[in-house]
Amino acid sequence: MEGALAKLLAAGSAALSSAVPRREELPLGAIWDELYAVLAERNGFFAFEAALLFRPLGRSGSDVLDIEEWNDPGLWKSSFAGVADDVTFFADDIFGGQFGIRGSSIVQFNPETGEFQDFAQGFDEWSATLIADYNVLTGYPIAHNWQRIFGPLKPGTRLVPLIPFVVGGDFVIENLRVAPEVRAMRFYGGLASAVAQVPDGGELQIDIKNLGQVLDREEPSGSANGYSTGD
Repeated sequence: MEGALAKLLAAGSAALSSAVPRREELPLGAIWDELYAVLAERNGFFAFEAALLFRPLGRSGSDVLDIEEWNDPGLWKSSFAGVADDVTFFADDIFGGQFGIRGSSIVQFNPETGEFQDFAQGFDEWSATLIADYNVLTGYPIAHNWQRIFGPLKPGTRLVPLIPFVVGGDFVIENLRVAPEVRAMRFYGGLASAVAQVPDGGELQIDIKNLGQVLDREEPSGSANGYSTGD
């Protein structure tokens, strides 16, 4: 392992799973060969103070859902009405933003909007792009500041905005709460569906009580607040 991918692994944690990944558990193709090579070298890892999670394949001895479990259609993908069904997600940023394989390339998925962006043609390019802009692409500054104040995030949790970023929520600690990752993704699926139905300049109604339940905390009742989606 060399190049940018080697640098990313050097900055990462120890393997998250003691399971030995098997190539036959993944589809055929060059991009899958590359994914397997990463997993064979380090079967899952955190990097940038847990701002980046690279999921293992098989989770013996791990509290982290592995690639197969995370991509189970009934876990959270169904909340996105089919838009994520043809993607295998292998890594997350601190907010639950996803990196995955679609076809023969790597894409980035914004769960607040349900939108994809082409990201890289292979894992070395993916690693190089992350390293060059990890503050933005992983949310590292927020992850660092949060954990400096509140302590390490538990595996299986991410930071979720009280006021979603897509409607102008700030990237600040005061706008974030810890949420179980699956519950967060299911909430994002509902949010993405709502966002898709609002025209530019329209108003999106955010039910703060329901959001509080997603974040596993109580919020005052009487709570739907409107936020503009743009000009």
